[in-house]
Amino acid sequence: MWRKLFCATGLLLASNTWAGTNDVIVDKVWMRESVPGQTSATVQMNLTVTKAARLLSVSSPVARSGELQGVVMRHGQLQTETVSSMRLNAHSITLFGTRGTYLSLVGLKQALNAGDHVPLTLVLDVGGKTVTVSTEAEVRALELSYQHYNDPTVKDHR
Repeated sequence: MWRKLFCATGLLLASNTWAGTNDVIVDKVWMRESVPGQTSATVQMNLTVTKAARLLSVSSPVARSGELQGVVMRHGQLQTETVSSMRLNAHSITLFGTRGTYLSLVGLKQALNAGDHVPLTLVLDVGGKTVTVSTEAEVRALELSYQHYNDPTVKDHR
């Protein structure tokens, strides 16, 4: 009897916690270090939502602005286009930096060096409420190899 009551109470508490603060989960956030003269950088991350949402913006103090970008087919060619927002389906994980969805920081104000941590702010509309998520991206060393693409036809040109 106590066991059933304890389990039922735990489920009620867990569902309230889940519905409140865990509607948006951000993980595996990183960027590549910049090279001299570089003015923008792409943010790699996984964005998980439990409810249908819309990503409205990304920003960082190290850049003038942030852009949401998607790849679209126009006149038979794939083109990257800046969009005002991105729809995120309920119970989905969006992988930014791959498969045609990108977050870019434009107008870099400083160099990004390996080991730095870049603060990021994401603004989302989740169920009609504006949610602000703060995170930080680890800056990783720039690889001078094409092998990380996992394409056997691409050779390492070092």
